[in-house]
Amino acid sequence: MKKILTSMATVMLLLAGPTVHASIYGTLSNFDTYNETEIDSYGAEIELEGVHVEDLYRTFPSHYDNEVRTYYQEGAQSGTRITYSGYNFTTSGYLPANTIGQSTNGHACVGTEGCEHFGFSLTGVQPTATRFYWLDQNGQRIGTMPESIATPTWNYVANPGGVPRLGAIVEAPEPAEVIPQRPDSIWMKVFKTEIDRPVDLMELMSDNRIIPDNIGEQETEWELLEGGLGKQNEAEDDIGEGNFAVIRRYEYFEYTGPYDEEHEPISIFLDEDLPEPPVGELGQFISANMVAANLAAPEEADFNQDGNVDGRDFLAWQRGFGQGHKLEDGDANWDDSVDDNDLAIWKNKYEGDDNPGLVSVPEPATWLIVALSVLGALCFRGQRNSYNEASA
Repeated sequence: MKKILTSMATVMLLLAGPTVHASIYGTLSNFDTYNETEIDSYGAEIELEGVHVEDLYRTFPSHYDNEVRTYYQEGAQSGTRITYSGYNFTTSGYLPANTIGQSTNGHACVGTEGCEHFGFSLTGVQPTATRFYWLDQNGQRIGTMPESIATPTWNYVANPGGVPRLGAIVEAPEPAEVIPQRPDSIWMKVFKTEIDRPVDLMELMSDNRIIPDNIGEQETEWELLEGGLGKQNEAEDDIGEGNFAVIRRYEYFEYTGPYDEEHEPISIFLDEDLPEPPVGELGQFISANMVAANLAAPEEADFNQDGNVDGRDFLAWQRGFGQGHKLEDGDANWDDSVDDNDLAIWKNKYEGDDNPGLVSVPEPATWLIVALSVLGALCFRGQRNSYNEASA
């Protein structure tokens, strides 16, 4: 089995209001991967089954000169392919074959040679299947089997009058064509937490404090994902009052136990209540996948996600100008950079909320003046609130 290191993130969003919930808003995925094929890789392809090109609104920066998004229709199957070419991270122009993978916690390949990081975001839909392939020098897939990057499919139940529920089904990926034998099986454990605000794609990195990773947040100790069979989490998530995101961290490991003639795992773990994999059946670490569930898009100009577009958000933009790449840094249009376009979005939203606002978007030379004005306004509001409390 390919020893793929992945980090995935899937986001669905909550409607404004403490108890109002809606359907799935979208899905997001981030993952690291090594080229453990027998051929040097010059490109890569992500296949999203059941997705239209217009559903794809954002991709994570990768070390390739070219990215092409195309819609495909092959018999009863259709979807979108994201194809990368022109590898530029090394002078060689390719990822060497037979690279031995080590744990990256899901995002280290953003700046590490010998492996690569990919990501994508979708709105309104989630793929019925996700497959990843390395490409050779001629742009052809290396092998017929996709890499072992498991992708969860979310199941949301609104439950009117009660607590909304959210479940996830995870299975090992299969090729688009039907084959007689099942893909490899993998071990899985799950960690879970909840927060009271929506999350952004760029936050779903393993070194972010919102990602659950300690024993107190462990939801599922061990599960064996049989190749080709989806695995529903035993306990669905009840979305808590006032929470805007359910965040999970999936960890995957190789199954190194025996298989039968149809490549189904033969393990006493499937028949007995064991606390951990049997001796000799737990192999190398494969992936750390980060996923989140919300039910409404984050406000594009509310950088600190406190429910208000105000001066504090301007200060967040100012701190992130020229170097930030997250929503919390001031990236209002989600193009992975913080610039004057993001300030214009904040300005329009700020003035649209009946604030006195700024007359025009300030030039860089006037940032200090604007910042002092904003700070003065915030201080005045604080003093006014203190006076009102004292007078009450």
